[in-house]
Amino acid sequence: MESLDLTNNLYGFSLSGQTSRILWKLKNVDMCYEVWSNNIDHYLKMLIHDQPKYILGMGTYTGVDKDNIRIETVTKNQFRNDVIDNSFPISKEINIKPFIKESENTKIASALGNSWCNLISYKIMRLIENKELNSQFTFLHIPSSFNPDFAVDIIDRLTEEL
Repeated sequence: MESLDLTNNLYGFSLSGQTSRILWKLKNVDMCYEVWSNNIDHYLKMLIHDQPKYILGMGTYTGVDKDNIRIETVTKNQFRNDVIDNSFPISKEINIKPFIKESENTKIASALGNSWCNLISYKIMRLIENKELNSQFTFLHIPSSFNPDFAVDIIDRLTEEL
């Protein structure tokens, strides 16, 4: 099976709901994928196979900073109250060096949480850390109160130069 030859080589994934509607409207994403609990491993295998240059993940949040898209910079070895990878303590953190830079309507953040957004981010960052995946990764938390078309405009602007 050959690797895909894509223009920007930007793969995007969403976790469900509003971010899925945003993902499918983005102009600069070459491959869209909706990640669910039963297909995470399949998605990771696809990333390893295709080796995209950029991976953009998106999830919704309802916490603070509801006026900004959060660019997450830290993922941790925790899913709910358990470790993700038993080889490391629950306190293990990996710094994410996002390829999207802070601008108007965005904010650098370090609170991915301990649910699905953190789980997939941690697994992707472990693949990058282990050099199984030669990609740059960014995870965006979109406020649940954001207008989806406004979010699309912001993300398209931030990814047009990739």
